[in-house]
Amino acid sequence: MEKLLEKNRATILLSAISFLFYVLWSCASTGSPSGGPKDETPPVMLKSTPPLNSLNFQGKEITIYFDEIIQVKDIFQKLVVSPPMNKRPIVTARGKNLIIRFEEDLQPNTTYTLDFADAVSDNNEGNILDNFRFSFSTGTDIDSLAISGIVVDAADLAPVAGVFVLAYNNLSDTAFTTQVPVRLAKTDQSGFFSIQNLAEGQYKIYALEDVNRNYYYDQPGERIAWHNELITPLIEYRERIDSIAPDSVHVFEYHVFVPDSMKLFLFKEDNEPQYIKDRKRQSRNKLDFVFNRPLKERLHIKAVKPVTENEWFVYERNMLNDSISLWITDSTFIMSDSLFVSISYHVKDSLKQFVIKTDTLNAYFFDLASATSQRRRGSKDEAEKPEIETLKPETLKRTLEIFADFDISFPTPISNYDLSMMKLEQQVDTIRKPLEFQFIRDSLRVRRYIINYPWEIGQKYVFTADSAAITDIYGLKTDAINHSFNIKTTDSYGIIIFDILNTQENWLLQILNRQEKPVRNAYIPANGKIIFRFLPPGDYFLRIVEDVNRNGEWDTGNLSENIQPERIIYYPESVNVRANWDINIEWNPKEFDMYDFISRHRKKSSGRR
Repeated sequence: MEKLLEKNRATILLSAISFLFYVLWSCASTGSPSGGPKDETPPVMLKSTPPLNSLNFQGKEITIYFDEIIQVKDIFQKLVVSPPMNKRPIVTARGKNLIIRFEEDLQPNTTYTLDFADAVSDNNEGNILDNFRFSFSTGTDIDSLAISGIVVDAADLAPVAGVFVLAYNNLSDTAFTTQVPVRLAKTDQSGFFSIQNLAEGQYKIYALEDVNRNYYYDQPGERIAWHNELITPLIEYRERIDSIAPDSVHVFEYHVFVPDSMKLFLFKEDNEPQYIKDRKRQSRNKLDFVFNRPLKERLHIKAVKPVTENEWFVYERNMLNDSISLWITDSTFIMSDSLFVSISYHVKDSLKQFVIKTDTLNAYFFDLASATSQRRRGSKDEAEKPEIETLKPETLKRTLEIFADFDISFPTPISNYDLSMMKLEQQVDTIRKPLEFQFIRDSLRVRRYIINYPWEIGQKYVFTADSAAITDIYGLKTDAINHSFNIKTTDSYGIIIFDILNTQENWLLQILNRQEKPVRNAYIPANGKIIFRFLPPGDYFLRIVEDVNRNGEWDTGNLSENIQPERIIYYPESVNVRANWDINIEWNPKEFDMYDFISRHRKKSSGRR
């Protein structure tokens, strides 16, 4: 019996020790408490004062209640009040409440829409309440129609964010430039817009990149768009077919606000006034004038001080004719720190007629290099021997594209050259064959010369010139030139063969590089068949410009003349051209899906560009 009790005591003691050990181990191993799943739900509106879509509102303040603490970000930029107000309402977030206070009297018998876009989010996780809108009416009815669509850049079909889309019930042509709209909306990052709470009736629709935020077009730098036809918002009933079982379907009827797929093509009018953007004299012998846009005609320059009747400069312009350089040849002018000149150029007056404008400028030169060398001269025991300057040619290529020009450019304009001191030869194995050629100055770029010869594909050539064969306007002469180069072979290029369906007159086919700059153009013939040869390998975009004026390029629009920007149609895919490879493309431009192209080839907009 005693042995049995002793055995039970031992069992109880062992159990007690085990329990105590378990409790101590459990307390020591607390671990990290789980906070549950991450909150990814945006705030939910519970109620409001006044209620959503309420009538006969006469107050000054609206309070919207949410299910959690909220915050607002960039409310000044994102909140759009429609119709627009002279004084923007004050919006504050207090705990779970959003408070809107109006700073001016509301219009009678008017439906108001407050579009918060993505300005409202929860306070903890930042979950955004996207496309949040609140509507109410100061009258006995609330307008409930809507229209929607997309705004894209007319030049490349990229969606544009932050653009106002305006609806006018005043159908006069001057409303867009003199009045604020009755309703408006703002495009999101995808260029999408939706104008809510429209009344029945007809509207003119415009888009405006409103720089000064006055809700009408009054700045020449603002981009604009408009819809060609009057819009009548309606409710349309559509059908959707849903499959319930493999052998049965159910037809659902639902309503949509139309039009719901408007396309507005944003552009900047070509009406920016002409002015000098920059002027500089970085060296004694050169003046540069940079204009904000191409000049209509040659810039007229006259020296005011010092005065001379002689020709004192060589005139140079760039390809766009918006940058002019004067290479000074008169030594008196070169040595003058102050050089007063008058320049005359064409500008448009208030009636958009060209008139001459004249500016008088002081082209001052500060010799910074000379001042620096004088400070350093005293520290040297012996004067350095000056390097003998020579005229060094530029842009000498080793490989020439088929049908390209072989050209030489110089840092300064050329005064004379001796063709007898130059030689062009064809390299055939070890034999050089002399060739007759022309040395021609470019008609636009005065420092560029073309060695003109009918190059043979795949052949090698050598151009040589003796020392002093070419002299610039300052007396500098070239060293001896010995330059070999070759013409590419046909197998270095690819070919695109087009068969374009449903062609139209004035369709200009453009091949664009990766930067979407045109590298080749051609008008599409009536049969739609066209070939582009000798295309360097690479990725290209293809597009058609409806070139109404047949000037060989895309043109912008004009509001006063009701001219839309020229329409463009992109090929849906980028095209990879490979060397010694033919690509056959059959293309029906009438099947162009702009939304599909944007989704695959255009990023969401970041706003004003």
